[in-house]
Amino acid sequence: MKIPDKVKVAGHIYKIEWNNEWLNDNGCVGYSFHNKLLIYLCKIFRGDKLSESIIEETLLHEILHAVDVNYNHHTLSEEAVDRLSEGLYQVLKDNFKL
Repeated sequence: MKIPDKVKVAGHIYKIEWNNEWLNDNGCVGYSFHNKLLIYLCKIFRGDKLSESIIEETLLHEILHAVDVNYNHHTLSEEAVDRLSEGLYQVLKDNFKL
């Protein structure tokens, strides 16, 4: 799957940027800044190159955070977003040849 430069959620356009330094410093492989309409992803985390599947699932994870903030008043726990993104990624990957 090609990682897009932006994604629209609830009418808002979130810019997608690569930022290994900030994410590594903060201990994450992805992060959504809802007030800035920005999603950070990284390709290298703690010295290891991330697989394409990890990066793709991370993008889906951050998109789910944006959906949660915009449609669900940020009520999903991090664990719930983790489970949903892993499950949805598997269904999309196995059935839609992303």
